[in-house]
Amino acid sequence: GINAEYGAMDIALEKDQNSVLFGEDVAFGGVFRCSLGLQDKYGTDRVFNTPLTEQGIVGFGIGVAAAGTTAIAEIQFADYIFPAFDQLVNEAAKYRYRSGN
Repeated sequence: GINAEYGAMDIALEKDQNSVLFGEDVAFGGVFRCSLGLQDKYGTDRVFNTPLTEQGIVGFGIGVAAAGTTAIAEIQFADYIFPAFDQLVNEAAKYRYRSGN
C-alpha cells in the first residue's frame, strides 16, 4: 500500500544520491500522500512537481535516466499511463538500439 510506496521511494532517495522523484503534486505528497515529506527531507532539486502531462513525465524520466540519473517517475493513476505508452514503447524500449550501447 501507501506505506510500502513511501518506504521504497524514501530508501531509493536515501541510498542513491543520484536519484530524483518527480510527478504531479509529489512535492505536496501526491494525491495519495505517498511522497509526503520527501521534498522536505531530500530537497527541491531531487523531489519536484511536473506539469500535468503523463507523456512529459515519462519522457523526462527517459531523458534523465539516459543522462545517468535514477528516475522515479510517479504517475498518479494506472489509467493515466496509457497516453505515455508511446514514450515507453518507442523511446525507452528502443533506446539501447538507437544509441548503439
